[in-house]
Amino acid sequence: MIKSIRPLYLMPLLALGCSATVMAEQIPFTNVDLLAHSHVCNAEAEVARLAENEQLQEMAKALVEFKATKYCFILTPDSSVQLLEQHPSYIKFKYKTQILYTFNKYLQLDDNHQQTAQLD
Repeated sequence: MIKSIRPLYLMPLLALGCSATVMAEQIPFTNVDLLAHSHVCNAEAEVARLAENEQLQEMAKALVEFKATKYCFILTPDSSVQLLEQHPSYIKFKYKTQILYTFNKYLQLDDNHQQTAQLD
C-alpha cells in the first residue's frame, strides 16, 4: 500500500519543476517599440511555424497585407508594446489588452533605449 502512495508525493515536486521552467523563459516586463506595418499574429503556434522559414514569413506577410487572416494581421502604427517573452526568432508581447507575437526583425532598434543589447 505504501509503495502506491509514494508517486503521489512526487506530484507537487514535479509541478514545481514545471513552473520554474516556464518562468525561466519569461523576462522582466520591458517596453519596446515595433516598426510600423509589423506582421503580428495572435497564435504562438502560427508565428513559431512561420519563424522557421524567411520565405514563408514574406509570403504570409504579403497575404495579410492584402487581407488579414484568422491568425495574423498588420499592425500599422509604430507602437510601444510590453515585451513578455523572447524566443530566438520571435517575441511575445502585450499590445493594449491583447497578447500577440511577432518576429524579432520588427523590433525598432534604438540606441537610446538600449533594446538591441538584450534582444539580439
